[in-house]
Amino acid sequence: MRKNQAIQEQELASIPGEDISPCTYVDNDPRKPKIEAFYFPQSEEELEQDRIHEEKVQKRRAGNFREGINIFENVQKIDIGLMEDAPENWAYFPLPNNVQLISLMNSLESIGLINPIILLRCPNYKKYTILEGKSRVLALKNLYERDHLDKYRYPLCCILDSEKVDEYFIRTMILDLNFRYRNIPQDVFIRMILDRHTLLKKSKKFKRESNVALQLAEEFLMSESSIYNYLVLEKLSEEVKTLLFEKRINLQIARLFAKVNPEVQKMILENIDFKEINCFHRIKFIIGDGTGNVTLEKIKGNIEQSKDLVPEKISFNITINKRILGKTLDTLIDLKKYASLNLSGIMGDNVNRFCNITFDQNIMKYYIEQNLVDEKTVRKLTAKTINEVLSK
Repeated sequence: MRKNQAIQEQELASIPGEDISPCTYVDNDPRKPKIEAFYFPQSEEELEQDRIHEEKVQKRRAGNFREGINIFENVQKIDIGLMEDAPENWAYFPLPNNVQLISLMNSLESIGLINPIILLRCPNYKKYTILEGKSRVLALKNLYERDHLDKYRYPLCCILDSEKVDEYFIRTMILDLNFRYRNIPQDVFIRMILDRHTLLKKSKKFKRESNVALQLAEEFLMSESSIYNYLVLEKLSEEVKTLLFEKRINLQIARLFAKVNPEVQKMILENIDFKEINCFHRIKFIIGDGTGNVTLEKIKGNIEQSKDLVPEKISFNITINKRILGKTLDTLIDLKKYASLNLSGIMGDNVNRFCNITFDQNIMKYYIEQNLVDEKTVRKLTAKTINEVLSK
């Protein structure tokens, strides 16, 4: 089935190529877009055209990944006014802040453009897509507004032909170049790993998951175990991945969802209040240990029960002046004694499970050296057993 041509062109304009990043929402998600689509069957001629096109794409893709491409085959000076950003689902990396932008402008002004900007040219289209160098283009535009000089308006560019370079190869190149030269926020870094994982699997170069993980570890300069910690997020449903990439849930919540299968994840989303989506203690209760068959009734029951749950622990950060340090330590030790005597029968002998006190050991040693507090009292703050807390 083929979508109405007008709708299809509109969608392709907003999401060029294959959208490997998820963009899926449950019905009760307040951000779910309202889209109306119309379908009609393809003719035999259209199906054959699609088959021939796909055959060409696969051949070009195999050649690009096997042989690579010559980025410097076509080098020209291009008007910055003809350059436009790559689609958001291709290049989702943050732009430099004001301080970084000014530094980049100063560098371009004093030293000039060292690395050419990489552009993509499509046939019958007058503008060029920026594949690498978006920040430099922004800096050059700012410089040109101030000083109308040709060196700012017409930077040196490497131009790739969209009919010769595969989409997957381009997107792999974008990920690689941005990883090498940028400080990447965690949410973007996660998306880069998962997108690269998808691209590697689609390239058909790596058949085994272990080979893919090894390749990712080498590319991202990480251990394989660290890579697998991120790849566990591949177990997320499209709906949960969408929330993660839109920064509407944090990594901790995403890891909880990864414990259960995608069907259960979707069932939870369809029945939970989205205002509570980042409430860790409630989501943890709803999901449980992730084992066994979970029915819709069970999930609804867990969601209802979770509404009355409160977090098991809370942390305080208190800054104390040295003049009341002794009194503070006595109070904290009394609190630990109280917890030991009243909760040890419930939670076992490890006192830190219900009253864990941390402090800066490096600073505390100076107070000990000056006899503002004694070392034995300080040791009681970190005591693990009831006997250590109650010792004289």
